[in-house]
Amino acid sequence: MNKYLLKNGLLNFKTAFIVMALVLIYFSGNAYAYKKIQALPYFKNKTMKVVIQITQNSPARWKLALGNAAKVVQIMSAHGINYKVDIIAYGPGLKVFMKKYDKKFYPLLQSLSAYGINLVACHMTMLAMHIREKQLFPFVNVVYPGAVAYIIKKEMQGYAYIKP
Repeated sequence: MNKYLLKNGLLNFKTAFIVMALVLIYFSGNAYAYKKIQALPYFKNKTMKVVIQITQNSPARWKLALGNAAKVVQIMSAHGINYKVDIIAYGPGLKVFMKKYDKKFYPLLQSLSAYGINLVACHMTMLAMHIREKQLFPFVNVVYPGAVAYIIKKEMQGYAYIKP
């Protein structure tokens, strides 16, 4: 609360209590506060298509992006829903797919690949960073000419574009 208002008596405890009670009454009647939105029935006879980008050299962001992909696999598989997921790494984020960097993501990347997740590295980033294919994990694919054209293509094919 504003100290000026309290100090000058413009807002006292009683007024604050009334305002809080009104706010609680308003939100308790709000249908959106308690309504559960079910998204999965939409995909019952469709394929969930997602392209997830990794662009930052940040293990926290890598974990978030890979976790998003893992959740798609877990939830869609549990509900018998088809999915297509591509993880595209470009810019500094390409390091997540490189053998010489943070190897703690290797098991998760390998597992995602085994579940059909398409791991894609940007060729233009590879050229700019002087990275060769043999420096990437063996299950990573390379897209030509690069990530931007790939993402546009995927969006035109109906993929959702996720940027964690």
